[in-house]
Amino acid sequence: MTTTGIFRISARPVTALLGALLAILLFPATSLGARTTVAIGVLAHVEESMNMWAPTAAYLSKVISDYSFVMVPLDNETIGPVVERGEVDFVVSNPGVYIGLESRYGVTRMLTLRNLREGRPYTQFGAVLFTRDDRRDIQEIKDIKGKSFMAVDKNAFGGFLMGWLEFKKIGIDPFRQFSELKFVGLPQEKIVQAVLKGEVDAGMVRTDTLERMASAGKIDIKQFRVLNRQQAGGFPFALSTRLYPEWPFAKARHTPDDLSQKVAVALLSLPLDHPAAKASKSAGWTVPLDYTPVHELYKELRVDPYQDHGKVTFADVLKLYWYWLAVVFGVILLLGLNSGYILRLNRGLKQSQTRLLEIAHQLEQLAILDGLTGIYNRRHFQEHLNKEWRRAQRNQQPVSLIMIDIDFFKNLNDSDGHPVGDECLKNMAQVLKQSVNRPGDLVARYGGEEFVAVLPEVGAESAALIAERMRNAVNASKFPHRDSRIATHVTVSLGVASLIPARESSPDALIAAADKALYAAKEAGRNRIQIAKAA
Repeated sequence: MTTTGIFRISARPVTALLGALLAILLFPATSLGARTTVAIGVLAHVEESMNMWAPTAAYLSKVISDYSFVMVPLDNETIGPVVERGEVDFVVSNPGVYIGLESRYGVTRMLTLRNLREGRPYTQFGAVLFTRDDRRDIQEIKDIKGKSFMAVDKNAFGGFLMGWLEFKKIGIDPFRQFSELKFVGLPQEKIVQAVLKGEVDAGMVRTDTLERMASAGKIDIKQFRVLNRQQAGGFPFALSTRLYPEWPFAKARHTPDDLSQKVAVALLSLPLDHPAAKASKSAGWTVPLDYTPVHELYKELRVDPYQDHGKVTFADVLKLYWYWLAVVFGVILLLGLNSGYILRLNRGLKQSQTRLLEIAHQLEQLAILDGLTGIYNRRHFQEHLNKEWRRAQRNQQPVSLIMIDIDFFKNLNDSDGHPVGDECLKNMAQVLKQSVNRPGDLVARYGGEEFVAVLPEVGAESAALIAERMRNAVNASKFPHRDSRIATHVTVSLGVASLIPARESSPDALIAAADKALYAAKEAGRNRIQIAKAA
């Protein structure tokens, strides 16, 4: 997957049109006459787009039967104008291009890619700065000053800009203080080989590039020294910068919300072994990450779209505030300084009210979400269960509960440390959350390594099927667990209970039944489900 930079505004509509026509010709089985066509613009060459992303379009067309999805390959020059003219409904791009589209044309992130590397999904990536291990004159990042350096492109997000920010932090201007600054484009393996052969003193590539080349037998990773080495919990690759969110899947401003919701649900439900996931070399998609760090990088470096960040001219003031300037001037003429003061006071009050509303919303989220995993906490689970229990009492419908426990989690914490344990909990939370999709279903962290799922209007048999789906999803995630007694990866045990509430009964009975079934599953050998016996 390439990490190119931000775009220049240069209209090239023919490329987008040819890409869309090519996508339609490659997938003629879908009857476009009877279904609404939805265009997904993807930052890639035509061949790359068809190979990597066409299976995703085919998957969406099958799952969302009212629409026919096509991939439109775009490049840095065409993607901006195409989005501006509303010729695509969704966009898949690298984070750098995304923030430009967001700031200019109002695109909105929906999901973040779970990039598959060495059998594990990652939602963040960074860059690695490196030199040859035998270069005794380059021990730290500051030693690159006065040396030659190689990167992908001056606008490449992961291929230069991440490294540029690290240089700026220590006062190095790569455009003035390197003996030579070379940009060689893709593939990034050219940079690694150039450093190895001594053609350049140091270079930078996207994280996992060195490890991938070493696995393929192309290099010996011990021949390289990582500069400005960083540590990030649960991230195993050599790293020299902070981590940034992976590629986003975003909606255009004109795209209907109901269509966006259908697409989001479909992509979140994409099976790990589906051809669409394999073609994109990913583990599907997850909820959108915060792309604020990407905005901050571009602001700090003052590159497009923030090349004028912090600069305010008189023309900018007139353009943004001409109306208020005219109003203030009129008020001063008619009412004097006192009226002007009242206007400013009211404006400050309105801003304070807006901020208070924002803080109230943030506090509300903190009250119901688990601080580590981001899913619902035990307090919200209990409130939700109580509500569904009362509803079930009125309607005499079943309520099912699944208690989930990570097998031998203490062993994982003791051997690999709490950061790995935390990463495991976050990973399991997302896997379990994606295993249920009805509006009334809820997955929450119950405490420690225990999770719980509430399934309204679901009987024991159906609840057992959902529990088995959860167990299989956890196994498929392959989160390493070298100290498990039953597998080489993380597994879970699940207890299932289902009741039709009696008129004077309490949901505590359902919790106790599910907990007892969970204990039985663990006693029976773990990595299995156990259904509570009917009362």
